[in-house]
Amino acid sequence: MSSVQVVDDSYFNDLSRQPSLADTAPTPVPSGAPLSEGPEVPKPKRVACAICRKRKLKCDGGRPKCGTCARLGHNCAYDEARRKSGPKRGYVKELEARLAQVETQLKTKAWEKKPPTPSESSQSQDQYARTPSIDHTFTGSSGDGNPTYNMSLPGTANDFFESMPPPKDKSTDPSVLPDLNTTASPFDDGVTWEMVGLGLEEPLPTQEAIDELHDVYFKYIHPSIPMIHPYRFRATMALCPHMRPPICQRYAMWCLAANLSGRYHSHQEIFYRRARKYAEMDEMKGLGEAFVSVAHAQCWILIATYEFQMMFFPRAWASVGRAVRLVLMMGLNRLDRAGLAVKQVLPDARDWTEREERRRTFWMAYCTDRYASMGTGWPLAMDERDIMTNLPSNEESYEQSTPEHTTCLSECMTPEGAAKLSPIAGTIYMSHIFGKNLAHLHRPSTDENEDDLQGEFWKRHRQLDNMLLETSLALPAHLRLPAGIRNPNSVFLNMCIHTSTICLHQAALFKAEQKNLQASMVIQSSTRCLLAATEIAHIMRLVSHLDGQGLNPFTAFCLYVACRVFIHVLKKSPYEAEIRSSLEFILAVMQRFKTTNPLAESFLIQLGLDLQGIGIDFLLQNPTHSSLVMAKLAMIVSSYIDASPPTMI
Repeated sequence: MSSVQVVDDSYFNDLSRQPSLADTAPTPVPSGAPLSEGPEVPKPKRVACAICRKRKLKCDGGRPKCGTCARLGHNCAYDEARRKSGPKRGYVKELEARLAQVETQLKTKAWEKKPPTPSESSQSQDQYARTPSIDHTFTGSSGDGNPTYNMSLPGTANDFFESMPPPKDKSTDPSVLPDLNTTASPFDDGVTWEMVGLGLEEPLPTQEAIDELHDVYFKYIHPSIPMIHPYRFRATMALCPHMRPPICQRYAMWCLAANLSGRYHSHQEIFYRRARKYAEMDEMKGLGEAFVSVAHAQCWILIATYEFQMMFFPRAWASVGRAVRLVLMMGLNRLDRAGLAVKQVLPDARDWTEREERRRTFWMAYCTDRYASMGTGWPLAMDERDIMTNLPSNEESYEQSTPEHTTCLSECMTPEGAAKLSPIAGTIYMSHIFGKNLAHLHRPSTDENEDDLQGEFWKRHRQLDNMLLETSLALPAHLRLPAGIRNPNSVFLNMCIHTSTICLHQAALFKAEQKNLQASMVIQSSTRCLLAATEIAHIMRLVSHLDGQGLNPFTAFCLYVACRVFIHVLKKSPYEAEIRSSLEFILAVMQRFKTTNPLAESFLIQLGLDLQGIGIDFLLQNPTHSSLVMAKLAMIVSSYIDASPPTMI
């Protein structure tokens, strides 16, 4: 029996006990075996043709035509210059620089988070003002008088996710938004590869918060601004970080959603500032090509909408200009008809759904431009003569990716075209009417002849009035109320018809009184204004039982215009009980709107000044006690007529 040799562990670590090179030499080749002459020449690599490489087919590399292309009848072609594999030059250095930046920020924040010693605990809070380093990437003063917060400033109270003490409510629950407690490892507490790869300077909200904010956005915001495809957006959020939508667009969506969410309401300011910061950072990347995309145009539209709601009018006006310039630069105004041959910025749409999303993005920029000019009186930024894009399709067809033929804007001006309007196309058409009203008032011709009822001014007035009447009569059944009461765009469409009527006839009243025209013209315009304001109050009563968060954010402007008409009538006829009741109701609705829409609060302040002019401003504080209002109103009116100070009960 042969003995078994036991090998201990040191055998493999002791080089003296290893076999020699002679023991491990290869076996000599027999004398009869053929020997190769010289060193072996490696076989040349086969280069696949362009078609086989694109279709991932096996290619034999035959010249001038490979076997696969010869068999299938394709035009075989080879790339002259072979593509280099691996990352681009400088990519590794860029990653190292990003990693060093993240590590520096984390070490700085770890130094700030270090618990104080007993000797340091007695010092005052001014110790925290001595920040070791400041990144001046986002400084200055905002248009509303508040300081512009530096989102990358370590150790400041503005950094919501890091140093702001969590309040007692749920809005800043650590389980909702992460708190960056930095330890030795840069990837232990919230720092992800998405932050490193995308150059983010702060962690994103938790996935639970992101999902909830997306649900709020597509439930309440998307019906009024239906440009982002819901299903495709959610699908792209499941891709790798660099293939997801731009971070500025996501922050803009979260900002609008947080404004309507009770749980995240206090986060809207930080979301808004980060959306602007990353959108402006994208503009400075490279030569400016990083922000030329449909997603960035959508981002600026959402930012402008939020800024108008928050009454940041200078910023909102500039954001609208950015959105309009982007959609025009990308050629979204000529998607359906050929115009002047210009440089194509975007590649062709892959399918009908992507083309429809571009079409909707353009029209949302168009509507925002019209609403902004209507609310501020500033000039329009987009000329309708440059539009060669059809109106968007129905919402159901868009979400289900079902191709649908739509008409152009000029065809909707006829009764036949108005009967084919979808809810979103109807709101676009009404924004077009708003723009015509503005051009009618702010772009007079040289031969206006306002003293003559047959002059150019009054001809345009009658033309716009007839257009509004025809549109109101030709609306399809699904856009009329109460049939379309569940659709916020249908509600907003009907309100805009009456709001545009009021704006048109109020301008006519001003001109008629200024030029001392016929009394019948004044009576006719006054009656039209009062009927339109009454219809707006009636529409609000119809939708009062629904969730008001889903209404268009510019609904507050329609309510404000109606209140102005009621106040004007009460100034002359203070005993009109029906008008007073409608005014009280709309004021109560605007009081409710101001919690999520500060624009409604600004309108309330203006209405308060108007009410003070006739001495019934107490309607703002007590809008429901109609019996008490009647008694107070009688005494105020008698005092107002006697030109003596009113006496309040």
